[in-house]
Amino acid sequence: MADEKVQTWTLTIDGVTHRVEASGSVRHHIRWYADDALVAEKRAADDRLHLTSEDHGALGVWYGALGGPRRASLAGVDLVPDPGSPAAEFEERVRAHPSRYAAIQTVGGVAKVVVPIVITLLLARLAFSFDWPDLNLPDLPSPNLPDLPSPNLPDIPFPDVTLPDWLRWILENAKYVVPILIAFGLAQAEVKRRRKQDELRAERARQRDEQND
Repeated sequence: MADEKVQTWTLTIDGVTHRVEASGSVRHHIRWYADDALVAEKRAADDRLHLTSEDHGALGVWYGALGGPRRASLAGVDLVPDPGSPAAEFEERVRAHPSRYAAIQTVGGVAKVVVPIVITLLLARLAFSFDWPDLNLPDLPSPNLPDLPSPNLPDIPFPDVTLPDWLRWILENAKYVVPILIAFGLAQAEVKRRRKQDELRAERARQRDEQND
């Protein structure tokens, strides 16, 4: 990994210092060390990579939407990213400005809906701006299909249900609303997860200090 930008995390668990190195934006490369001994290594294009060790359990490494390594978790606790690294800056943004982070992620969900619509409209306008030549295609004969009998189905009465206007609007625009709601939900979940991880790290640090006393 000498010629690549490497994101590093560390964490001491039960007296063992774990270090994880992640690199690559397309082809991801993970190395997991325990007390400087290589435990596991993996290369893959997946955004979520999982490595296992008989002695140390399971490690998960997550990459962000733009391809950069985002976080590493071992035994349910996030490892600590190097100070000043992109992963550390991401954690700090979520921790310091949770509402702003949620808003940015929601705007990203809106962009995923709006941008394809705008591109489609631009392509349609571009297509209609050209003077396309007329193509004389031969007439194809239509096949003669026999008349199929119509089944006599019983009339099934359905209850007359009136939906609220807001629910009807959501159902009619679900393909636009759902990605935005998902982005907002994921952002809120990440904020809660980050707070929980800070509590777990503080608890582990307290236990380590008590053992050293």
